[in-house]
Amino acid sequence: MRRQAITILYGLLLLAISVPSFAQGIVVPNTAMAPKISLDAALAPVRWHGRVPSPASIGDKTPVVLVYATWCPKCNVWSPDLFAQIREAIQDKPVVLFAINADENTRGPNYALQRNLVGPNIFHGDDPTIVQRMGFESELFYYSLFEDGMQTARDQAGGHYKQPDGSKEYAIARQIGTGLDGSFSLIQPEQSADLKQVLWPAELGARLDERSLLSMRKNLGESLAAEFNTAILDYLNGQIEKIKLSRNGTIPEQIEGYELASQLADDFKSTSQGKACATLVEQLDEDKAFQEELLAKKLYDQGRARAKSAVDLRRQMGRIVSRYPESYYGQEAQKAIAGGQ
Repeated sequence: MRRQAITILYGLLLLAISVPSFAQGIVVPNTAMAPKISLDAALAPVRWHGRVPSPASIGDKTPVVLVYATWCPKCNVWSPDLFAQIREAIQDKPVVLFAINADENTRGPNYALQRNLVGPNIFHGDDPTIVQRMGFESELFYYSLFEDGMQTARDQAGGHYKQPDGSKEYAIARQIGTGLDGSFSLIQPEQSADLKQVLWPAELGARLDERSLLSMRKNLGESLAAEFNTAILDYLNGQIEKIKLSRNGTIPEQIEGYELASQLADDFKSTSQGKACATLVEQLDEDKAFQEELLAKKLYDQGRARAKSAVDLRRQMGRIVSRYPESYYGQEAQKAIAGGQ
């Protein structure tokens, strides 16, 4: 009862005040007090509704977490417009929105779905505990941005710019539309809306290989199938270019290119690109120096993950230095020993 009384009182207070607005200018999210929480930790307890991509499958896209509640009458007046602007801003952007209902009493995504917050890169869940975990002041319309898997900024989703015609441009929509980094693997600006809908699942971690391509293509009309084939060909050729560039890069870049080539060789065996990758992998598998780099990296990554203390780290890194002293990761291990980190 006490919780309900506080909730009702809070709602009455909100009725008496207007939504905060920002002066015209550049959006500057509140980074000073944003807890350093990972996207994995932030989303782990969320109860999801439908398929949701793992943080690891998002790739180079920017994750945005939006938290909302359903109980505020004043917020319910403007939330449809907020959601409409977010939906428009996120369309065809390398951004993934996780919309979380934090209301303790009304669970599920119906509030957002009824207000048409839908799209191939919008995912819904509910979790009242996320407010405290992410350091929000309340469950009423806050959002966070993540970079390299960590929360870097947070702000009020209801904050807005007043426009000359009296309308509102919500800060979160402007920031998503103009100020976030990210990149696609398959989707390109010039592609049709229908093709982008087909490609979004693969952009968000759905398996992409020859068998899945056949499944994706079988229900497409002739024109869309031709556009689809062009998109996949461009994607494969782009991956080949990445692999070629990696051969002249650093050891980590070369290893990344090798791993990409191995994947393409397995997933696209019958294509010319897959066959070229298989040839490269065979050559590198016979390159003793490169194989030593691979083994050194494996030990380095395992040592980093297993070390429970500075003493344990030095022991783990010492194994690499003793076995592969001239390798790139042998030298990195020596740096870790010298720096104690």
